Amino acid sequence: MAQRSRGSENLAARVSEFVDEHLQLLRNVSTGLVVAGAILFARSIKMTTKFKKAVDIPEEFILKNVKLRGRLLHVTEEGLEVEHIPISLPFMSSWQRRLQSNGKLLVRLAGVELTQNGKLWLHEYLKPSEMLWFQLLRRDDSVLDCFILVNRYFLHGQADKSVTHMGDITLTGQIFQCVPK
Repeated sequence: MAQRSRGSENLAARVSEFVDEHLQLLRNVSTGLVVAGAILFARSIKMTTKFKKAVDIPEEFILKNVKLRGRLLHVTEEGLEVEHIPISLPFMSSWQRRLQSNGKLLVRLAGVELTQNGKLWLHEYLKPSEMLWFQLLRRDDSVLDCFILVNRYFLHGQADKSVTHMGDITLTGQIFQCVPK
């Protein structure tokens, strides 16, 4: 019996000694596992995924009215062509950019159809390569119906509301159910 307790004390002493000698290595391994877990979690919920087509966007994002960030490419007759810019992880941003190709999302202003004056106003109000946020409301085939949010210095505006106040729209009669934030 005394032999067995000495053996377990000896084993505990050896483990304690190993941990003391390799403490920095163990800290680095545990930190690496936490970082790898965070990256896998971010990828699993598609936070870092660049959406190139409307069908790439998960249905849960649309149901939860998620806001996505993008860069305006063109204002067209059908709507806005936007390049989605995903959340980038600081230590992986250059790697992410290399792996992701360009793609366009066609975004319409939610619930409105623009008149010619409204389209002209959008051309003046929204400049190419401007950063904007679009809140997902609905997806029709390859087109997204969204609220468009623009941040400019101290001016924060919603393009949908601005063009509605000007009266340069006709309502499409579509009703969107929005989840309150």
